[in-house]
Amino acid sequence: MIKKEIIPRERSETIRQELMHLLNGRHLPISALSREIRLSEKEIHSHLEQMQRTGILNIYPARCSGCGYVFEKRDRPKKPGKCPRCKGTHIEPPLFSITVRR
Repeated sequence: MIKKEIIPRERSETIRQELMHLLNGRHLPISALSREIRLSEKEIHSHLEQMQRTGILNIYPARCSGCGYVFEKRDRPKKPGKCPRCKGTHIEPPLFSITVRR
């Protein structure tokens, strides 16, 4: 399988500023953020973790599609590998938004 190379675009804003614009008023999974910003999901994770430390990132927990288990106590932005209840691997990813400070 040939892996597609992600070509970064020219930026007028920092990556975190772009993330903040994308997440303002919306709830998006990391895959959508990666597509829009043209960075790998791994790179987006590191930026989200930093935004989480500053207190502006809201994480809506991942959910198991099989049994409905909600990963409420999980505070990492990465999607869990499998469900602790049913051991299923079809997990809906967490969604992210931001809290705008005024």
